[in-house]
Amino acid sequence: MIQFLRLLPQAGLRIGRAGLQAKAGAAFCLLAAAAVGQAQAGLKAPITRVSPEQFQAHVRALRSVVDDCRSTPANCDPAKAGEDNAIDSQHFQMRWTWLRNTLAQAKTAKTADRDALLTAASDRLQEIAGGSSQFAGATFATARKDADNILSSPEFDTVEEQTWWNRQLAKFWLWWGKAWERAADLGPFGAWLGRALEVLFFGGALVGLLFFIRRSVIRQRLAVALNKSGGELTWKRESTDWARQAETSAGAGDWRDAVHCLYWATIVMLEGRRAWRHNPARTPREYVRLLKPGSQQQGALRGLTQIFERLWYGLREARSSDYERARGLYESLRDSTTAEGAA
Repeated sequence: MIQFLRLLPQAGLRIGRAGLQAKAGAAFCLLAAAAVGQAQAGLKAPITRVSPEQFQAHVRALRSVVDDCRSTPANCDPAKAGEDNAIDSQHFQMRWTWLRNTLAQAKTAKTADRDALLTAASDRLQEIAGGSSQFAGATFATARKDADNILSSPEFDTVEEQTWWNRQLAKFWLWWGKAWERAADLGPFGAWLGRALEVLFFGGALVGLLFFIRRSVIRQRLAVALNKSGGELTWKRESTDWARQAETSAGAGDWRDAVHCLYWATIVMLEGRRAWRHNPARTPREYVRLLKPGSQQQGALRGLTQIFERLWYGLREARSSDYERARGLYESLRDSTTAEGAA
């Protein structure tokens, strides 16, 4: 009896969270298989409530149908499987779709294939008869007691009460199972259900991917446009600020700081003109080597760099003449880069 109870996928027994999820997954697979089988056979039958004794008699009759089909292929009629059964007062149903499919295939199959199909069907009916004979001789109270003994084992312990979210999830899986059960009654149209869902899911994923790519391309174009329009204004403003600070320091007589500000005004200006890529780790002499060898720009930047290094890093005393010379080099570089930009 215990073995037969464990074969009942729809026993309706409440178990813990892991058991509920396993039951939902098993129900989904069984219902999907039933939908495919039902679509292939194109047959459907109502469910008739029977007693355990009547169910045993029906199984014995079906075994006779299988034997008759084995001896006479013309008698392999799927309609002889009869109606599906539901045992009174129990949460157990038996659908004979698999047997109808077997009889339909055996009618046109070769001798060897027909024997293999009917042997498997006969063994399955014998297994069902063995389980139902144990079930028929037991009362519901006895069956319930055995089920409680099974569920009292440690793997079915519930460590906490079911939350609201778990209850909603269980309702969803119940609805999902019923939806697939209704799909089993669609007949020939059931074969198109899986294909339609496949097209829907993969089509939706493809549309979402294309939408994501389109938005990414639009954002990149916008970023490039902003960089082109705002980048030039940024470096011009920064270079001008350095030059103004140089004038302020020169007005205060701080020639060393004035030269320092003119140097960085020049570096920002050349960087804004794409003379090199931004890299704050470069040394002053590395900036000089990045310009075209022997060019007027390289010569002017080298002279300004020498003044800057001697005063800023060499800690030499700065004079107004140093600032005036640095100012001239800065203006020559500014005028040359402006002329190149206009060209």
